This record gives sequence, structure tokens and C-alpha cells, in this order.
Amino acid sequence: MTRHSSSRIHSWDRGAASELGARHEQQDRWGIFQSPDQEGLLAILADGMGGHLDGALGAQLVVDEARNFFQDPAAPLRDDPLAALEQLCQRMHETINSRSETARSTVVIAWLEADQAYWLNIGDSRLYHFRAGERLMRTRDHSAVQLLMDLGEIDESEMATHPAQNRLYRCLGGEDPPRPDLGQITIQAGDLLALCSDGVWEHTTETEIWDAAQAHNPAVAAQLLTARATQRGGATADNATLILLRADAAVNGQTPWLRRLAEGFASLLNPDRR
Repeated sequence: MTRHSSSRIHSWDRGAASELGARHEQQDRWGIFQSPDQEGLLAILADGMGGHLDGALGAQLVVDEARNFFQDPAAPLRDDPLAALEQLCQRMHETINSRSETARSTVVIAWLEADQAYWLNIGDSRLYHFRAGERLMRTRDHSAVQLLMDLGEIDESEMATHPAQNRLYRCLGGEDPPRPDLGQITIQAGDLLALCSDGVWEHTTETEIWDAAQAHNPAVAAQLLTARATQRGGATADNATLILLRADAAVNGQTPWLRRLAEGFASLLNPDRR
């Protein structure tokens, strides 16, 4: 595998939040896992399928399987990231089916290393990629309303409120084998990645996500946005979960927080320095 130069390695300022909404059970799960060498990051979000008694179990198994896979030294994430993510997806599907006949889940995953992000999704939990306030991409939902939008019968703005919004044709768990979408994107400093369940994107605009992440650190922004989404959802608000990841460029092999620390020590040693 070709290694990227140190000047292209990014640190990730990250935060996440999850709200129950008006539901009786939290069926969303999420995880952010840092590699031991601090050069790789795996973010995952799963939404247990509504209407299934074991929805929460399905989502938890997805995140647990991702954690176990990521901690396995033999996991081929760096050798062939997209193939590794597809392998992980298959493991998640098999684990759900081994534990329950009714559990189902969506999943969206991002594996981040240097200036590359590799992603996978099944269902209607989404990944957004923003740069300078513009959306560069979002994952496609595996839903009836996504198909309607693709056919030009509805606008993207109508997806969240369409009566068929919760009808999915792909998920983890069940008889059909998983058929994920996968992709790769190049990251620049200042880029923002957002992984979210449908309880967030149904009630939150892309501009609001970007603006909140610029005005606050990702943890605070995620909390504000999930709380706003459930408030707007009212008596029917779904679980709302959001992971925000903001890329910062490393300079001379140092991450921004380490560089600031070094500059602080330099100022103490030389108080006349301007």
C-alpha cells in the first residue's frame, strides 16, 4: 500500500450525540474507534429498523461487530479498505441473523486515513461530505422515496415528509444478502463529514449542519442538531443520532493541538517573541 506523506495526514475533530425523541426505546447506535497508531479512524452509525422487536439488538450487534473487526490486527482495512468494509458488512449481517430472526438495521460507515475516506452504507442512514459550505456528496438511501426522487417524481426536499419515507428495500439482517453501496472520497482540511440517522436528516437542513459545525465544536454542534431535530419532530419524533467529523491538516507531521502546545511552550521560554 502506498503511504501518504505526513503533510497530508489529517487529525479529526469529532463529536456525536443521540436523542431518544418521542420513541419508547433508543434503537440508534454509534461508535468512533481510533487506531492504536492514531493514523486511522472508523466511524459507524446504525439504526435498528422500526417495527421490529429486536431493532435495538440489531443496531447494537452492528456496532459491536465493527469494534471487534477494528481491533483485530489482521483486519485488512489498510490493505484494501473497500473490500474490508464489504467483509465487515457481511459479518454484521451474519451476526444479526445468528442472534435473531426479526432484528434488522441500517448502517453507514466511514474509514478515515490520511486524506482519504472510504465509506459504506445500507438503508437510509446517511453520510454527507461538505466543503466550504457546499455538499459534495451524500449516500443514496435504499428506500422507496429515493427511487421516486431518482425517477424525478419528487424533489429531494420532499423525501423527508413523503408517506413512504420509511420503506426500505435493503438492510442488514433477514434472508436477502446485504448489498451495500461503497465509495471513496478525498478529504481537504476544513472538510466536514456527517453521519446521521433518518431522525436527523428528516428535520435538519444541510445548511444547518454546516453552520452549526462552524459555530461550535463537533460535540456541541451534534448535541444542538439532534435536540433540534427531535423538537421539530414533536410527538412523532424518531431517534436522532449524528456524528460530526471535521478534518484538520497536520503541519510538519504535527496535529493542530500538538502544534499549538509546542507554540505555547515556545512562548513561555521566549516571552518577548511576537
